[in-house]
This record gives sequence, C-alpha cells and structure tokens, in this order.
Amino acid sequence: MPPEQFRPYSFDSPRTVRTVAAVGFGLGIALALSAVAPLASLLLMVVSAAFWVKSNNAINRRRVLEIYALLARIGDGEFAATQPDSSDELTLRLQRGVARAQRGYSEALARAEVERDDLRTLLSAIRTGLIALDSQLRIRSANDVAQAMFGLAAIDYRGRLLAEVVRQPELLQLVDDALRADSTTLREINLSGTTVELLTAVADPVRRRDGSSDGLLLAFDDISKIRRLENVRIDFAANVSHELRTPITNINGYLETLLEIGTDDPTQVAHFLGVIHRNTNRLSTLVEDILLLAFLDQRRAGSQLEFSQTAVLAVANDAIEQLSGVATAKEMRIDVRIDPALRFCVNASLVSQALLNLVSNALKFAPAKSTVVVTALLAEGQVRLTVADGGPGIDPVHLPRLFERFYRADKARSRELGGTGLGLSIVKHIAMVHGGSVDVECPSQGGTLFTLRIPQGYRMADPI
Repeated sequence: MPPEQFRPYSFDSPRTVRTVAAVGFGLGIALALSAVAPLASLLLMVVSAAFWVKSNNAINRRRVLEIYALLARIGDGEFAATQPDSSDELTLRLQRGVARAQRGYSEALARAEVERDDLRTLLSAIRTGLIALDSQLRIRSANDVAQAMFGLAAIDYRGRLLAEVVRQPELLQLVDDALRADSTTLREINLSGTTVELLTAVADPVRRRDGSSDGLLLAFDDISKIRRLENVRIDFAANVSHELRTPITNINGYLETLLEIGTDDPTQVAHFLGVIHRNTNRLSTLVEDILLLAFLDQRRAGSQLEFSQTAVLAVANDAIEQLSGVATAKEMRIDVRIDPALRFCVNASLVSQALLNLVSNALKFAPAKSTVVVTALLAEGQVRLTVADGGPGIDPVHLPRLFERFYRADKARSRELGGTGLGLSIVKHIAMVHGGSVDVECPSQGGTLFTLRIPQGYRMADPI
C-alpha cells in the first residue's frame, strides 16, 4: 500500500511502536541469516526512532511512514528501492542507514550467489550421485547424477519419502541398515529398471550440533562398466587358457604316441605329423590374433601405424586373393563390386585383415556353390565396405555380442571350421583405430550383411 494511503496512526499508540520495531527486527533477522551484519545498527536506529517518535510529536509523520514503506519494499525483495533524501536530520540518518544496510546485503547476497553457483558447478561436475534425506527419510535434494540414476528429474521429489520415489529394495534396505547402525554403511547394490546396473552406495548419517540425527547423505558411484570390464578380463583369460590348451594337448598327445610306437609305420607317422602341424598352425594363428588385439587395445596404437592414400579395390583384392583356395574348394564365387577410382586414407594391411576376416567368415558359413558379394561406396564422408553372403544368417539374440572376444554364435561349428573366436573382435578394433565402426544385420530374405565404415580422409591423431 503506498505511503500516502496509510492511516495516520497515533505515534503514542503501542501498536505503531510494535509495528516499526517489528519491521526493523524482521529485516534484521532476514539479513542476519544471509550473513549481513550492517543491519544491526539500522535495527537500533529504527527502534530508537520509534520511541523517539512516541516522545516527540513534532516529527514529520509522513517521512517516517515513507521509511516504513521503504523497509517494507526491501523486505519484499526490492533490494534496490530508494527514496529522496529528507531534510529532517533523523529521517536522513535512517535513510542512510537503510542505504548502508542495502549495500551490505547486496554484497553478501552476491557472495552467497557466487558460492551457490560454485557449489552447483562442483556437484554437477562430479560423477558421484548425491541424495540428502532428512530425519524422516524425506528427500531434501539430489544432484543431477543421482536424478539421472534413479529417474528423479521427471518428478517433483523434494519433500517426498524416499520409498515413494525410488522403488529399489536394496537401496531402501541400505538406508534402513544405516539408520539402525547409526554409522557409515557401504555396499554394492543392484538396480532394476534403470540404465545403471550396479552401484557402490554409501549412507552417511548427518548430525546436528547437539549430536542428534538430522538424516542421511547417500552417495552413489556407477560401477557397471568397471564390473563388465572385469568380467571381460576374467572371461578373456579363461577363454585364452581353453583355446591354447586344446592344440597344446593335441600336439603333446600325438608326440607322446609317436615316442611310444616309434616311426616304423610311415603312413601312421605322416598322419600324426599332419595333426601336429594343423594344431601348430592353429596355435600360431591364435597367438597372432591375441597379439594383434593386444596391440590394437593400446591407447597409442594409432600413432604407431602408417596411414596412406590407397585404392579400396586394391585392399579388397589383397584380402580376397588369400582366400581364393578356400573359395575354389567350396565352389564358391567372390563377386567384387568396387569402383577402381575410390580411395581412402588407411593402414592398408589392417583394413585388408579386417576384410579377410569378414570374407573368410562368409566362406565358412555360407553354403557351397553360393556367392559372397563385396561392395564399397562413399557416403557422408565414409567408405562403406560390405560383405554379404547367402548363408543361414545369425539368430538376432547373438547380434549384440557378436563382436566380443571368443564369442561364438555356434560354438561347435566354429571350432569345427577352425575359428579362434577373435576374428570379428579384430575387425571391430581395426575399424575403431581408423575412427570407424562395424555392424551386422540379417536381411529378411536371408544371409548376413557386415558393414565396415571407415572415414575416407581419417588420420589417427596422437593422444595427449
């Protein structure tokens, strides 16, 4: 309400004295909570003025009411509110006290906003999810990471019970255990229905100054990727051991047999040596594939490779020539449809190895007397090399894991045909070291289609 519309209260009235003092006190408390000390003197001025007004009716009531209105505007959030200087000495002193308090408040508010923004930036930058609960297990706040982990961003979660918002039994059990133990509780929890599979969760009690409980602080770290990598490492070690054991066992067995029976039977000796030779080749191929994967896994692998402008057709022909004997044995044809003028910047031997692996797979699994088609085209700055066959295709359930090391869609048949289980993983890593990718699809008409995408002008930059 504007000052001129105030009813002219009697300044002898206790109500008026209480009102002026209350405004000063309320503003003082509000600013004190914001760490603003300058209002202490202003509060004393307001209270003193109120009692001075009570004892001196000569004061200009309109000016005091303007001060009252100014304080009310400041209390309502108009921190820059001002009024013309008064000719009355006490009123002017009050005005200047208000202005000084306003400056102090503005400075403290600016500092608080900077600290708030810094805290928000810090909480957003860390990859740990944080949720603060009060003593009734209601959610006080959560940072962006925690909101994403538990899907809180789409709902109004503040002030609601954790059990209402987060339907994760293991997490709720952790909170309950932490309250009972009244100490920091740490454990791994599995999540369901979220993009995060596994978390390390810490529940830490929050205490007031008197030592009583004021809720819990929950901290979460996503360890899903770490655990998957650990499982991959464990599986890789187990698979390598198994794959190496098989040919070594065969070689050892046939050598022991030769030592026992001697070399009197040339036919039998030739058969045993043939088996030993095949297993030795298999062992050599497996070791070479493992070493190649180990090299491609290195962070600086790309910086150790030579990239040059090469004709796509030349790279494809190099791979296909190495498989001509296999194709002839199965009476299969490899149809190459590549423009001789198409070129890209690659490590030719690695891309040739990738194509060799893809075409070799097609020759192994496609029926005899069928055709494998190899094509290449330029699209969106990428050379897309495709290898299509007319085989039985791949069950869609296997497609997401097809490029994992030692993963086989048909384990028995793959080993029977001599595969190491690393070929497609090598193709994926060769694509990655060139800044590209590889994928597979099974068309409705049958067969399998692998697509190797490599940027036409890509050059691997040295990592920092």
